Amino acid sequence: MRTPHSLDPELPEEQWPLASGVIIEDYTGGAEVSPQSYGRDWALSRRWAIALDDGNLIFRDSGGLDDEDPDTT
Repeated sequence: MRTPHSLDPELPEEQWPLASGVIIEDYTGGAEVSPQSYGRDWALSRRWAIALDDGNLIFRDSGGLDDEDPDTT
């Protein structure tokens, strides 16, 4: 599984490279919620907990995941 990720705070999200990792938890119970229902656009809950190969733990929604094999053209 791959997902865009960068530790560079100055790099825009649309330029983040893909990072490989493994899904370690599914938080399905809190269905994907829109920022409007939270009343903010920061610190939103995400569905998936992902342990990246570089040791970072990140959280993503389904739309931010790419399950294609990186060696496939």
